Amino acid sequence: MAYFIIKWVHVLSVMIWVTGLVLQCILLLAAQQKLQASVLTQIIRSWEKCLSIPGLLLVWSTGLYLAINGAWYQSHWFMIKCTIVFILTGMHGIFAANIRRYYSESTVPSLAMQGFITALFIMVAFAVFLVIVKPF
Repeated sequence: MAYFIIKWVHVLSVMIWVTGLVLQCILLLAAQQKLQASVLTQIIRSWEKCLSIPGLLLVWSTGLYLAINGAWYQSHWFMIKCTIVFILTGMHGIFAANIRRYYSESTVPSLAMQGFITALFIMVAFAVFLVIVKPF
C-alpha cells in the first residue's frame, strides 16, 4: 500500500515540477521580449518559486525510493530515464539562475527558449514512455 502512495506522490510531484519548469520558460520568454514586470508575471514568478523546488525535491526523493523498491536501478530504461531527469534538473537550475539575474540585475537572458521548451516536452514525454513501456 505504501508503494502505491509513494508512486502517486511521485507522479503528482512530476506534474508539479514540470508545471514549474513551464512557468520558468514563460518568465524567460517574457524577459526576452522585455515585457514589463506586470502583476501576472509576479504571480507566475511566485507560483514558480512555490512549485519548482518542492516538486523537484519530491521527484528525487520518491523516485529514489521507487527505484530501490522496484530494483530498477540496473535496468537500461531506468538509466536513460535518470539521465533525462538529470538534464531536466540542470535545465531547472539554468532557468532559475537566469530568472534570478533578470529580476535582480535586469540582465536579459540570451537562451534559445523555443528550443528549450521543445526539448522539455520531448524529454518529459520520452521519460513517461520509458516508465510505462519499460522497453529494455
